[in-house]
Amino acid sequence: MNLQGKIRSLLVLEPRDGDYDALIELFRGQDILGKAVRLAGAWSAEVHLPLGRSGPVVVTALWDSADAYAGWRTHPIRAELNPLMERVVDLEAAPVIPSGVYEVVIAASRQQ
Repeated sequence: MNLQGKIRSLLVLEPRDGDYDALIELFRGQDILGKAVRLAGAWSAEVHLPLGRSGPVVVTALWDSADAYAGWRTHPIRAELNPLMERVVDLEAAPVIPSGVYEVVIAASRQQ
């Protein structure tokens, strides 16, 4: 797949009380990434857990456009997920790198 021109969303989450397992279990149990792919058209999505379990969890996804990502942000399923996220994410934590949307301008990958 040619990634040029695609959009990468970056979401930085600080687990509430350092409970990484609760945050990961929410993503697994609610199939949040699968829903982003099936319901909102993400190409791929990943949750990145810090190896030392210290610091933020980073969630990334690849989208066709900023509009596609905006569709996910306003999708009705989010209204169901937001209260669950509030239980496991420290909303007061200020991320070192802000969440946002980035254009993929250069990419390289190897074939599987």
